[in-house]
Amino acid sequence: MNVILYALGAGLMIVGAVELVRMLAFRLNRTGGSGKGSMTLVVCPQDPETCETLVLAGLERVRWMSLRPPCRLVCLYEGNGECREILDCLAKTYQELELLAPGQLEAWLAEKQ
Repeated sequence: MNVILYALGAGLMIVGAVELVRMLAFRLNRTGGSGKGSMTLVVCPQDPETCETLVLAGLERVRWMSLRPPCRLVCLYEGNGECREILDCLAKTYQELELLAPGQLEAWLAEKQ
């Protein structure tokens, strides 16, 4: 029983140490600036069934990184109407989400530089 508790304690210490290193690394890499993100995560949902899950997972990744200025999430959508409705609803709720058509990405990136 003691061996199990020691192993569990060691595992928790390792997880805590990894989280501490992550927090320190992201804190050291923070930069000041405008409210626009200097880092962008791009997701490309393919169908309505996975659209919301993929975007919410991307948003959690953006928040997990906790960068300042905040990282932006760009969602490239195809012509699917149901997927577009889901993305519009999510874009109203989450300010760090930007919706772009695949042809708009290059112009958007050029504008951000």
